[in-house]
Amino acid sequence: MSFKNGLPELVRLSVTLASTVNAASPVVLGGDIVSNIQKASALGYDAVELHWSDPALIDLALIEKACKSNDMVVSAFATGRAYVQDGLSLIDDDESLRKAAINRLLHFVDAAAPYQATVIIGCMRGNLPQASDVRPYLDRLAASVKLAADYAADKGVQIVFEAINRYENNYLNTAAQTMDFIRAYDLKNTRILLDTFHMNIEDSDMSEAICSCGDMLSYIHVADSNRHFAGAGHIDLNKIIKALISIDYNGFISAECLPIPDSDAALTGWILGIKAAF
Repeated sequence: MSFKNGLPELVRLSVTLASTVNAASPVVLGGDIVSNIQKASALGYDAVELHWSDPALIDLALIEKACKSNDMVVSAFATGRAYVQDGLSLIDDDESLRKAAINRLLHFVDAAAPYQATVIIGCMRGNLPQASDVRPYLDRLAASVKLAADYAADKGVQIVFEAINRYENNYLNTAAQTMDFIRAYDLKNTRILLDTFHMNIEDSDMSEAICSCGDMLSYIHVADSNRHFAGAGHIDLNKIIKALISIDYNGFISAECLPIPDSDAALTGWILGIKAAF
């Protein structure tokens, strides 16, 4: 295995970027786009993962210019803020709101296409109403994802579906449940995203969960058990890395953690924690 800057050459590291950050949201960098991309590149990051509620709000021209100047790329567009901030859910009982959510998702695909970036479906799947029959909502979700994934395939964009813990989304919480959903509905151009923070809550064996996904695992978020930067909690990150190596994982490893104690400390601490895990 050949190494570069202390990491295997095929390992690509991304960091989360938004217009602003706060201590309750797992995005590392906010504010001045150019200086943030410069700082991340200088530390050894390869890409940025963009967290905005609407792609129309992103200054993509500025991000693209800064990335090119710093030998970085856009790894992914996260869609969760479209749900958290704008209330757009892919399973909404209101058909007009559901269509608005699907249209927003398609706009994310359009934004990702020039960069061949991934589009992440996480919280945007919405939450099930209390005491509801899950099957109609899974059918509805699958139809929404299929529409977006087929549209994305024509543009060279991949969709990844994230397993999220029960306290944030009340269904499809484990790696196995999420994989079963993708397979049961035969969702093309749709793979899985695993997040170590969520896995630490939901999956009894995180390494086994990674291995069970195999080549269906296309993107991974790394935060420690407390959602702080890698190495600031009790997750055995070395075991996570070994599991990724065992399945020949070649996607991005992304820093989706809280900006604690501050953005600069999280940015530096995360990459040091990842390097220590190899």
